[in-house]
Amino acid sequence: MYFISAPFGNYLKFKDAISVTGSWTLTPRPGRFKQILTTLRFSSTGWINRIGLRNPGIEVGIRKHKHNEVLSIAPIKYVDNLNLHKLVPPNISVEINISCPNITHIDDRYCLNDINLWIEDKREWCICKIPPVFSEYKIDHIIDQGFTQIHASNTIPTVKGGLSGRAIIPHTLRILKYIKTKYPSVTVIAGGGIYSNDEINMYKDSGADHFSLGTVCFTPWKIPS
Repeated sequence: MYFISAPFGNYLKFKDAISVTGSWTLTPRPGRFKQILTTLRFSSTGWINRIGLRNPGIEVGIRKHKHNEVLSIAPIKYVDNLNLHKLVPPNISVEINISCPNITHIDDRYCLNDINLWIEDKREWCICKIPPVFSEYKIDHIIDQGFTQIHASNTIPTVKGGLSGRAIIPHTLRILKYIKTKYPSVTVIAGGGIYSNDEINMYKDSGADHFSLGTVCFTPWKIPS
């Protein structure tokens, strides 16, 4: 199964892929297009941005939600999981994004507090999207909370912003190997640096169950078939 990663899932819809929309925060964070224009840059190792979860808020995300899509939800304050969980209907699939590197005041206490609430709903997809720099201890914690669907991984934090693309591959492979060795029944969505079937086969050979397409969506005509 292919997932079109947020924010590309807001715009790209394919019959054989699941679009992930967002990432949505509890309250609006305006200025997305300004941040895209002023911070999105290509480097030799991938794309760098400081978009920082700019979005019109979760209520807009729920209103726009379509069947078979996944809402990417980003808790950025200590009580956000509690309040977001109250708003999102239990029949909507979610991806809890705990890994945006472009909001510097976020720490694990904000992202992880009450995160187990999402698991209790038995949604079709209840994914936790983790950062490439996540330690094995933190991976254990997420799985101990009850998550059986992990998306590895988000952008790499750098001084200029979040770095995406091929630079993520070794990090995703590390996480993938760890999870599939210690928790073989956990479903892993592998993402980072997928530009062709070569990367898909590499992740598949390492145990990935599904695949997330991100930076390749800048050139959607190149999306692997």
